[in-house]
Amino acid sequence: MATFTRAAPPPDVPMRPSELALPDAQTLPNGLRLLTLPDDRAPVVEFRLILPYGGRAYDEPDWIGLSGAAARLLIAGTPTRNSFEIADEADRYGGYISVSANTETAILSARCLAPYLEPMTRLIADVLLNPTFPPDEVEIDRANTLQRLRLQRSQPAFLAEERFRIALFGEHPYRRLAPDEDALQRWQTEHLQAFHAARYRPQEATLLVVGDFEPDALRDILNDALGAWQGAVQQEPLPAPSLQNAEQGWLLVERPNSVQSHLMLGTLCPPRTAPDSLALQLAVSVLGAGASSRLFLTVREQYGYAYSVGAHLDFYLRIGAFVAEAQTATENTHDAVRQIRAEVERLINEPVPEEELNATRNYLIGRHMISRLTLGSLADLYKQTVLYDMPLNYWRRYPDLLASLTAQEAQQAAARYLQPERFTTVVVGEPSLAD
Repeated sequence: MATFTRAAPPPDVPMRPSELALPDAQTLPNGLRLLTLPDDRAPVVEFRLILPYGGRAYDEPDWIGLSGAAARLLIAGTPTRNSFEIADEADRYGGYISVSANTETAILSARCLAPYLEPMTRLIADVLLNPTFPPDEVEIDRANTLQRLRLQRSQPAFLAEERFRIALFGEHPYRRLAPDEDALQRWQTEHLQAFHAARYRPQEATLLVVGDFEPDALRDILNDALGAWQGAVQQEPLPAPSLQNAEQGWLLVERPNSVQSHLMLGTLCPPRTAPDSLALQLAVSVLGAGASSRLFLTVREQYGYAYSVGAHLDFYLRIGAFVAEAQTATENTHDAVRQIRAEVERLINEPVPEEELNATRNYLIGRHMISRLTLGSLADLYKQTVLYDMPLNYWRRYPDLLASLTAQEAQQAAARYLQPERFTTVVVGEPSLAD
């Protein structure tokens, strides 16, 4: 029998093969793409409905934020249920129903216990097909959103991201982060109804269902519940933004009397479907993912320049963005930026040692395996394949793809896309930090 001590970590155990099941894909008579993944590990069913034209990038310029209100208020009432009854009914089915809008898409998420699959599907159909957007709920949402927006504008992290997006995307609709306050004050029930009628259509939409159900029975329920849902969105997809940042260099958002700075620096890069995207993800993870990353160990631990620091990739359907982010004392701001850039230079110019590369690969694979543990996280994993137009077998292949990447491939991807001279640096802090 092996003897272990507290002074030494346990030995590595080879990872056992883990075959990830693939969803079955089909199209319902109304044009809705259906992805089904039966899984009886728990008596639960998870729903994810992705509506590709329901996000704020598709808002009309005079109505920025209308998409978010339409999503939030979809569950505010129907001809037969008010908002409290909708929430209470979902709760009685052992689950929930919510809707949100992001940059490009609107997403309806729901969960129920398996015995309530049919009534929950009919509840989803009711809020999806028959929202009334009651005027009193619109006013409550308006007041809440206005209060939330004004709170956000006092937060350095929000101000930094808002300015960073403008610097990256210029006039492209991906720049939009928050509702326009003038539009927020103007929209009414009829505007929300018109947005819903135009944008919430089954053709090109995808419904992902994961959990304990019989596929044939589910398909019959969906055809009956959603049979009246018809039509397509009359909208061209957004053009891909330029890979060139709209603005470069040092951009200061003045926040007088700040004792610390919030900084974001980075640049645009290709979308998740690019051939070298995974190599770039690996390189950026070496740089800034977690407490063993280079930025954490140098910027925070070695030099004490930042309270928190990290780097990641933000993905959109048609582009990606590299982001390094830190919070630092005002007097350490310039030093923190210099050290982040120095670590990027090291990533570009020096191959990653194999031991460090293996540790990062194992971290990413382990995090991926954890994301497969629950039905909800599994549904969200496959939701990403829809959002970013990835092959359905991507996550099955992911551990092997990561394991096959070399230090040279990671270095080449970093050198191709992370040149510091292309960076935009946004700092929210003291006016004296002007470069």
